[in-house]
Amino acid sequence: MSPTANVLLDELRRLANVMANGTASVADAARLSTMLRERPELHDAYLDFIDTHAALCWEFRNQAELSNTNRIAPVAIVTPRRSVVSTWLPWTTAVFATVVAVIAWLHPGALPRRQPTNEAVIGIASARDSIAALLVDEAHAEFAPRRGPDGVRFGPGEYELLKGVVHLRFSQGADMVLASPVRLEIVDSQHTRMAYGKVRVIAPPAAAGFTIKTPAADFVDLGTEFGLSVAPENVASDLYVFDGQVNVVDRASGKVLSEVLEGQSSRYVDGVTRGDAPELKASEFPTPGAIGFERWQDHQHQTRRDRGLLAYFPFQRAADESVLANVLGDRDAADGPAPQNTAAPQNRVADGRIVGARWASGRWPGKDALLFDRDSDYVQLDIPGEYQELTIAMWVKVDRLDFEFNALLNSELSDIGDVHFQLTRLGAPRGGLIGVKCEDKDLGNPLVIGRWAHVALTVSRLDLIKRCYVNGKLSRERPMLEDGTMRPGACRIGNWLPAPGWGHSIRSLRGRIDELAIWNRALTEEEVHKLVEAGRPGLLLGEDY
Repeated sequence: MSPTANVLLDELRRLANVMANGTASVADAARLSTMLRERPELHDAYLDFIDTHAALCWEFRNQAELSNTNRIAPVAIVTPRRSVVSTWLPWTTAVFATVVAVIAWLHPGALPRRQPTNEAVIGIASARDSIAALLVDEAHAEFAPRRGPDGVRFGPGEYELLKGVVHLRFSQGADMVLASPVRLEIVDSQHTRMAYGKVRVIAPPAAAGFTIKTPAADFVDLGTEFGLSVAPENVASDLYVFDGQVNVVDRASGKVLSEVLEGQSSRYVDGVTRGDAPELKASEFPTPGAIGFERWQDHQHQTRRDRGLLAYFPFQRAADESVLANVLGDRDAADGPAPQNTAAPQNRVADGRIVGARWASGRWPGKDALLFDRDSDYVQLDIPGEYQELTIAMWVKVDRLDFEFNALLNSELSDIGDVHFQLTRLGAPRGGLIGVKCEDKDLGNPLVIGRWAHVALTVSRLDLIKRCYVNGKLSRERPMLEDGTMRPGACRIGNWLPAPGWGHSIRSLRGRIDELAIWNRALTEEEVHKLVEAGRPGLLLGEDY
């Protein structure tokens, strides 16, 4: 492919990616609009990217199955999440250009379409078919030289994972989790050859027929979940079916050797069945969620090194289930020394006391959270001292929003200097100081009911600003018109104890909280984004949180 084709393709992919992820600037949207309008020959490459992106989201996979003849390019995913009126026109222009591109692709006669006339265009046309899978998530991944992906793109070719765990999603919808060491060759979006290693495959019905070829046999998935272990030097291939059915096929004749069902296992050597596979060790076939859990556990050590932390509650069930442990005082050798350029907090936050709230599952299997589903559920917490700045950040999964305000962490009353952090009925975070006048700038970006979301509140008396974030993106900004005292004092997580006669008194949360951290400084937007990246259940926003 010519350098010109590479440049055009890279720019197109970058613009399409930031649009699909909702992080595009107005300039990005305008540039993508111009490219699609002025270069009709790029429409196929753009639509192929959208097809691949859609394959990464189950809801779009379901849409694609409605038609056997036409691809569905979900234009809606490029719609930006901003709600500021002043930016609507450039966004509309970009979406309009996308619609034009879709029409041109689905109905060639509707709009004039140029034929490839130069090397750059021909290069783009051929390159658009080179992506078989995309990287969804990873932990500590290290590939062998010249046997790794092109960024997040996995095209046909050989790959060798030396360390870590990697989660791929193929364009037909199949997920594959690679546990190092593993070596394989991706043939296309439905066919892979394994030399050795262990993989876990999760294939929806749309990906039925996904095949892994090994020296012993071919393993054909029928829309199921299974683990496959291939020993080095082509000794044996061990199959474990966790759900559904996998057909084992002779490589030479194509004859089905056996049909292995849920709960069954089998070993194959040179196309011959050799009985059951060795006893299953679940840890050898990690799930997609296990990757996020591993990443988060490493993140804990880094978080606890921050001297600006007042409290860190990982929400791990203790022997005394009525205690919500602040593990900041539990520094171990793995945490390493605290940075020398940060000041240690003067006030120690004690463990929280759980009242009514019950332990439940958190963001991953094996991770705990607290469930709040009654008016009497809360965690009692005391944050002593007075502060110039403060940050409160937590992971929350809301089941419903019953009240005008739904408490995340509130000072018990409404005295001057109290801190309130809560959700509105629309799912937007709201927070600040009692007794301080503010201008309220709601930027949108509410959390989604039923999905894990990271919410954060930063308050700075130095800059006279309060900010709320959802999943690392600014949701509300409240310039403070005056300074005021900030003394959180006695607080409740997931509830509020109002003063007698106070309106809107019931603010109890309906949902789960998993992890809470409090700093004596205002984190930057970049720092909040890093918290999201470290603690996210998975990479896919629409699927995992």
